[in-house]
Amino acid sequence: MAIKNFTFDRSLADPFIRFGYDHYKGDNNWIPPFKEELYQQLSPYYPFYSKKGNDHRHFLALAGNRVVGRISAMVNSDLLDKDGTAVGTIGFFECIEDYQVASDLLSTATGWLHEKLGFKRIWGPMNFDIWHSYRFMTKGYDQKVFYGEPYNKPYYPDFFERFGLIRKQVWDSIEITERSVLEKMIARGARRHQMLLSRGYRFVTFNEHVFRKELRKLHYILTETFSGFLGFTPLSFTEFEQLFSKSRYALNPRLIVFAYDENNKLAGFALALLEVSDAIQSMNGKDNLIGKLRFLHNLRHVNRINFYAGGITSEEIAKMSGLARAGFYCVIRQALDEGYENIMMTLMAKNNKVHGLLGKNMKKTVREYTLYELNL
Repeated sequence: MAIKNFTFDRSLADPFIRFGYDHYKGDNNWIPPFKEELYQQLSPYYPFYSKKGNDHRHFLALAGNRVVGRISAMVNSDLLDKDGTAVGTIGFFECIEDYQVASDLLSTATGWLHEKLGFKRIWGPMNFDIWHSYRFMTKGYDQKVFYGEPYNKPYYPDFFERFGLIRKQVWDSIEITERSVLEKMIARGARRHQMLLSRGYRFVTFNEHVFRKELRKLHYILTETFSGFLGFTPLSFTEFEQLFSKSRYALNPRLIVFAYDENNKLAGFALALLEVSDAIQSMNGKDNLIGKLRFLHNLRHVNRINFYAGGITSEEIAKMSGLARAGFYCVIRQALDEGYENIMMTLMAKNNKVHGLLGKNMKKTVREYTLYELNL
């Protein structure tokens, strides 16, 4: 087996990208990424590569002329662990079910980061940063994948662990399918919402008529509230706008709420998106006219929402105002009023306080995701 490495080489980027589509062919649970987006991510014009201090190598494993695996090693100069240690990442990992191939790829990618660049801590899978695709699914392969959910071959986590990577952090997703349960779940939030309204707080939904202005607010409040999260790196508004453009497919502006305090200061947000996995899957990775028509046809059958994120500023946390619970209530209440009674609470870190919003309605975890770490 041979491993070729490259930075920007279309002749190798083609099989690198194509392998993913061949590898998941026939897997009805896989949602094909947009090919155009993947080519952009491997081109020298992608914003990541122009940042000072960033670096990368892509690696392609070949058995004769047949591609049997791929991986990327990446350096994000802003990526630090909570103790201040610089972290390298490995991502874009795909591999046939052969541990020797996986081991060779992992050895090559981590070796480049450690021996060439001196990194002693490596995370994966992570493509560029946490704003892009990262984490393995480690539980839930028998469930229908939702849009934005990590998905991979079930043997990938075992390959990582056999190589010596350990679990860095774990997330889960919980599906709630009964209206009565959802009503009970937001009851305390409803009371908190009314109390905050009486104190002069405002809760305002996303105004799509001034889309870019609203997006700037979302970028600001996401940065403010997520800056302490594991793996957080700053992202320019231009990059954020480019990434969020994909989510416009799943946007219902009434399911994004901005919260303002009594001094009219933006203090928090809550965000849910339509569950459009079937519609995206029907596009088969092609964002052309036919793909968009297929999307619109399947969009009519959407019957679930995904609650993705919510947060409040550190200043609001210090007030202990209960704003997070009130914002959560606003989004779930709106979803119920629009007839959505199937809601996925997505990608919650195991130690995150959002679990507390679910209270007694927490179900046994059937969907789980893991970020791994290698210490050298």
